[in-house]
Amino acid sequence: MKKLLLTFLPLTFLYFYNLGLNDVWIYNESFYADGAKNMIKTGDYITPVYNGEVRLNKPPLTYWLGVLGFKLFGINEFGLRFFIALLGILTGFLTYLLAKRLLKDEDTALLSAVILNLSFIFVANARYTSPEVPLTFFTTLSLVLWFFYYESKKLTYFSLALIASVFGVLTKGPVGFLMPAGIIFIYLLLHNPKELFKLRYYIGTLFVILSSGWWFLYQYFTHKEEFLKVFIKENIKRIYGLQQDPVYQYLLDVNVSFLPYSFLIFPAVVFAFKKKELRFPLVWLFVVLITFSLIKMKIPVYIMPAYPAMAILVASFLRDSALRKFKDISLIFLGFLLLTATAVAGFFYKFSFLLFPLLLLGLVPIFLRRPVYFPAFAGFAFLFYLSAVILPFVERYRPYDEIGRFIKSLDPEGKLRTYEVGHFHHNLPFYADRVIIRNKKPSEIKPPAIVLFKEQSMNCKPIREWKLYISSESRFFKFLMDINRGKRFANFGLCKVVHE
Repeated sequence: MKKLLLTFLPLTFLYFYNLGLNDVWIYNESFYADGAKNMIKTGDYITPVYNGEVRLNKPPLTYWLGVLGFKLFGINEFGLRFFIALLGILTGFLTYLLAKRLLKDEDTALLSAVILNLSFIFVANARYTSPEVPLTFFTTLSLVLWFFYYESKKLTYFSLALIASVFGVLTKGPVGFLMPAGIIFIYLLLHNPKELFKLRYYIGTLFVILSSGWWFLYQYFTHKEEFLKVFIKENIKRIYGLQQDPVYQYLLDVNVSFLPYSFLIFPAVVFAFKKKELRFPLVWLFVVLITFSLIKMKIPVYIMPAYPAMAILVASFLRDSALRKFKDISLIFLGFLLLTATAVAGFFYKFSFLLFPLLLLGLVPIFLRRPVYFPAFAGFAFLFYLSAVILPFVERYRPYDEIGRFIKSLDPEGKLRTYEVGHFHHNLPFYADRVIIRNKKPSEIKPPAIVLFKEQSMNCKPIREWKLYISSESRFFKFLMDINRGKRFANFGLCKVVHE
């Protein structure tokens, strides 16, 4: 218990520290912020509405998490992100439980959780409201519960695994069931095909379809063509259309996204083929990786549900005595790489005296001659510096809450039409607490109105002015470099149009 607390307390601190500091990120988080807020305002918890328009791209569970957070902590950024961060930490705990069951070793299980919970793309998404971490959590929960059932034959685990899949479907659609079901099917096909003949699997499939399908049926009968168009785009066209990326893209991307242990997944996979106890996470990884590699459109977060399996494989590899020299060199390289990145962040972007104690913290495993934890400590130092120093620095360039408050001060009751001309910042509907009319020319503005406009896009004397970013903030390090270079920012003014 002591080791468990010593592992998860700093991880939990990292996930929740400054969680509500930053305004809603543009653009994806904006949908869930405004959608959850509208659910509370209207009392309609079934159909998400963003900026006055029905948004059916994803099922409602991520919005529900935002609603619960808002009800507990108020309508603010911390409330929006609270349950996402919590599910992120709980995914690490599930990883620990499965690793302990598979490997019968507490230290390896704890290392698995650390590797998962410090993975850069996982941490980033756990501090940002989107369906990716909830999907990873429910996929992991379903697979862990099923494995416990498979070993113990207790039907309670099986039933709970099905319920977890229901929540997975309500998070991101059919993939929430198809992914864990596909992993289980391939695993049993390779290791125990007779298990597939049990009727409970097919009754369970029907249960998941009926228990999660109600939302899709409701939206189909309510919105018909609009729902079908979005459903096909989100769940089918992504397979063969929208964009085409190289089949090997995830093999490259993992070297950054899976930091601080990144490329160690490759020797870990080779190592796992020799270990019977690692068959389940190995199948888990390959089913996700191969499936999404064959899909033409590739986004790094798509394979995030495989990260718990990857963490277990890497932890098991590192805890084994073989190839010690190679491992030590790799671990030292990764650790110093991350400490260098922390130093660069400090000296190139925003310096704080916190930098020096964090660099010393990162070196603790070297002083203790425990290189296996060096990337973890260095990764923690980098991520903490990011959340403690860099994110507050970045927030100076994101005055969206201020703009929203100013708009509300001009029109407290929300009676005036509000426009943004020349660009559209997706989080303004949330902060201004109203519909922001977009894609209109200055000649199409109907007074009386409030207008936020990009410089030179209309002839209007501004009451207030701001410099705003006009690209996507989701590519955070590009955003950070643009801040440093002063690129992709434009002047915006706000005016009140009273007459034609």
